[in-house]
Amino acid sequence: MPPPNPEFEALLDYLKYNRGCDLTGYKRSTLIRRVQHRMRQLNIEDYPSYLEYLQSHINEYRALLNEVLINVTGFFRDQAVWDYLAVSLIPQIIRQQPNQVIRVWSAGCAGGQEIYSLLILLAEALGIESCLQWVQCYATDADEAALQQARQGIYSNSEVSGIRPEWLEKYFQRTESNYIFHPQLRRRIIFGRHNLTQDAPISKIDLILCRNVLIYFNPNVQISTLVRFHFALKKAGFLVLGQSETFNHHRAIFIAVNLKHRVYAKGLALDMQEHLFISPKTPESRR
Repeated sequence: MPPPNPEFEALLDYLKYNRGCDLTGYKRSTLIRRVQHRMRQLNIEDYPSYLEYLQSHINEYRALLNEVLINVTGFFRDQAVWDYLAVSLIPQIIRQQPNQVIRVWSAGCAGGQEIYSLLILLAEALGIESCLQWVQCYATDADEAALQQARQGIYSNSEVSGIRPEWLEKYFQRTESNYIFHPQLRRRIIFGRHNLTQDAPISKIDLILCRNVLIYFNPNVQISTLVRFHFALKKAGFLVLGQSETFNHHRAIFIAVNLKHRVYAKGLALDMQEHLFISPKTPESRR
């Protein structure tokens, strides 16, 4: 690993202490690549010059965040994962707590496609009326612009192209140029700005989806974020990570339910003085 670049670290310190944007937990290689891409767009060659630009252009940090917090998502992205959720995981969650509120959290929700995909599966499993009664959704992101799109629930023809035609008709209102997600179901979602590396987690959650977010964090921040997720989940709760994320260690405070799809169950009680690990062993059943 290359030694820290003092000029780059000064840039991160400015963002943290003067703009409230703490990027210090992100992997340096990823940060450097994306900051340099933004600098090339502005024809700026070095970090001190870019720091001066940030200081003199009050909204530049927002443009930089848009570059760093890239929101790559889509409805039912990685279809096999969603098939597993629909066939195995969601029915198990429903069986575990009949006639109780089901609380789900999309952590790093980007433009909202993930939480709406999950809500469709829950509505299919429960029926729309029961879903409206028994499901509470939370969708959070550090990017306010992405949250704004998510709150609106408005998508172009190309953005909804991967949704089954019957679901598109059932869960979206079509306009001349866009599709709007089911208004009543949308009101079951609480959207909010949330920094996974700093803010307290939402509690009493049955299912957390945090897909391809942790890969941007350094190992220590990954661990602290997973500690927060462990706290957030109910005893029988589940965590779904992204296809690029895996944690294979021996202490089972998270237990792999399906490694192929990166689905984990809450395992042993967490000793806050110890490191967090995830067991690769898949239990035959959880009841």
